[in-house]
Amino acid sequence: MAEDRAAGGVRRRGFLAGAAGLAGATVLAPAAVPPAAAAAPGEVTAPDTAASLPVVSGGRARATVLWWGEGSARFAATELRDYIRRITGVRLPVRAATPPAAGSLPGAITGLVALRAGTGPSTAIPAARLTEAGRELAGAPEDSFTLLGDHRDALLTGAGDRAALYAVYALLERLGVRFFAPAFPAYEGHSEHIPTAGTLALPAVRLTDRPGWELRRQYAEEGYSHTAESLPPLLDWMAKNRLNTYVHPANYLGLGVTTYDSVRTVLRREATRRGIRIETGGHGYDSFLPPEKYPQYYTSGGPLFDIYNPEALDAYIAQVVAFLRDRPEITVFDCWPPDVGRFQQEILDRYGKPANAESVVVNKLARTLRAELPGVRVERIAYNSTIEPPDPDYASDPAVIVDFAPYSRTYDGPLDDPAVPANAGFAKALTAWRTGFRGSLAMYEYYRRYRWRSQPVHPLATIAGDVRFESQLGVNGIGMYSEPADWITYEHVQSLFAALAWDNGLDAAGYTDGYLRARFGPRAAGTLREYYDLTRTDPDTVGAAALLDRYDRAGAVLRRAAGEAGSAAARTVISRLGLGIDVARADLRIGLAPDGSAELDAAREAYRTLLLRNRFNGVVLPNVQTWLRRYGTDIPYDDAEVRQEVVDNYASPAAGFGVPGLLTLERGGAAVTLTVVAQDVDFTGHTVRWTASGPDGVRPVPASGSLRADGTRSASERVAVRATADAATGRQRITLEFRLADGTRLTPAHVDLTVE
Repeated sequence: MAEDRAAGGVRRRGFLAGAAGLAGATVLAPAAVPPAAAAAPGEVTAPDTAASLPVVSGGRARATVLWWGEGSARFAATELRDYIRRITGVRLPVRAATPPAAGSLPGAITGLVALRAGTGPSTAIPAARLTEAGRELAGAPEDSFTLLGDHRDALLTGAGDRAALYAVYALLERLGVRFFAPAFPAYEGHSEHIPTAGTLALPAVRLTDRPGWELRRQYAEEGYSHTAESLPPLLDWMAKNRLNTYVHPANYLGLGVTTYDSVRTVLRREATRRGIRIETGGHGYDSFLPPEKYPQYYTSGGPLFDIYNPEALDAYIAQVVAFLRDRPEITVFDCWPPDVGRFQQEILDRYGKPANAESVVVNKLARTLRAELPGVRVERIAYNSTIEPPDPDYASDPAVIVDFAPYSRTYDGPLDDPAVPANAGFAKALTAWRTGFRGSLAMYEYYRRYRWRSQPVHPLATIAGDVRFESQLGVNGIGMYSEPADWITYEHVQSLFAALAWDNGLDAAGYTDGYLRARFGPRAAGTLREYYDLTRTDPDTVGAAALLDRYDRAGAVLRRAAGEAGSAAARTVISRLGLGIDVARADLRIGLAPDGSAELDAAREAYRTLLLRNRFNGVVLPNVQTWLRRYGTDIPYDDAEVRQEVVDNYASPAAGFGVPGLLTLERGGAAVTLTVVAQDVDFTGHTVRWTASGPDGVRPVPASGSLRADGTRSASERVAVRATADAATGRQRITLEFRLADGTRLTPAHVDLTVE
């Protein structure tokens, strides 16, 4: 592989190229790059302008962007143009290139982008440059890309639909751009770093890079905060960080809350322009063969349909095929059984073990799709009771993707770490899969877990150790899930995960050092390293008191780092991390309070308030797991009402809630204060009108009002609530209705009420 080399001829790895670890030199004058994105030691920061391709000078365009082909090529050209404009203030011309002559283009190349010196009418790509690209990409896997240029032109291309876009982003990284996170509203414009310069020239470049793993995925999974509005920035970040597949459930748990069709329109548009693959399906054969509609196929008592019944199996497969036929954009279907700990005994009696039963379903679906929809691959999951591979008589079809999901592992060390015996069984099972299965074997990892309730957990060394072990074993893919709601809490976990998915041999410690300097500035980098060290521990393996002590110290570290931060962006992210620590500490105090005590009630209320106040700040997600924590009463994991309320709030432009969450009134007694809070969800600023209504005899004063919420600045109003002498006693509730100024109805909120 041809590689760019810094001084001394050693390929540099680190955060120089966002999440790809690419080598290269920024072409901007050092003074033009703020400290938060300054070049690392050893980078070339002053290129030889005589050997460089002029792009912008004197406030004028000096080069033209050309594009040709399919996939992401046209979009890649506009991205290059737009980022150069943001760097220099100058808009380059973009033109379609003259199609290459027949036979002159290497077969792997489906699209390209080029920068050509000058703004004249020529649109030809030099044949010699295409030939050179062909040599660089010979035998390269899909998504490999190359940058080839001198003072006359630069060619950005590669193998497959995404490669031209990857090449453009690699070039932008060489210009000092850093792609830290998706541009979610909570970042307030600080998701990326884009330097500025009046003059821009590209030095000669020869760089080819190839992916370490074939499958590099981002899952929506339960999808509480994934919306049609959050998808474009997420897919944008994925492409910039070389991830190639987005996975959205067809219908999570069959509840009708998180569904593929609810985001399909925007997903198809945004994924297609970037060449990103779309994958769907997920837990639950019953999503396609619901027992209430097909009770005749569940005589064995569920949760699996009677897979030994040919008619039932055919009915399931017919439903899946019809679903996929109507959605031709889908390239992978996740044929996963229901998310249960045990299959029913009648199925186990017939097939011996769950993995064998799963093979019966998956293999027949794979055979059917090969014949009817050959562009769609099938995936099975090795998870819980199916973590071990099937017996040889039920071997998985080699065309199937196997996703290995070590759900109950610990993150205090890599899977193969002998010092972490709890993971030994997973390492053994993964090895058994790789030994007996010839197809694509990928990891489904939980480096950000719902059950952690958005606590700041950063097992960076574990992630790096896992990838080392898995790549040596012959794994060829990885995926993990995310939620926009707490992306800031897990920003570097997501960043490192993506970097290692592309470059399995990445120096993870060096990458983290580069990330910290680029994100927070050189003064704060060391302090933030302390924060990540204090939050490396898996909270499932540490007592609440010890974890609270770590988070207390982490909060103090962040306060110190705020004074050392090198930019407004760094201060914004540090501030958000501090808010996340506040919520996590309140969470842990619940676990330390005595059962049934006033201290426990106060801790729950403090946690609830902090959780809701920060749910749109990018650091915390209220979900089913937090429900038990804040209310102390359990709900079924598949409770659709709680899930729908969370989903609706994140899909709204604004929201509101009441504090406290529980009021106690005495009939004919004094008023109790309820605070109504309005929040800006999409960070565009909103006037929110509210009304409060209670049961007969409960009077809120005032009963309505108007609040202006803007970004992180929520707004609130106090309401005096009284119970008349004839009010009914017992548990009741106050309903808070919220609307925008134009009358748009928002998600209502409720405050529990006890009248004594």
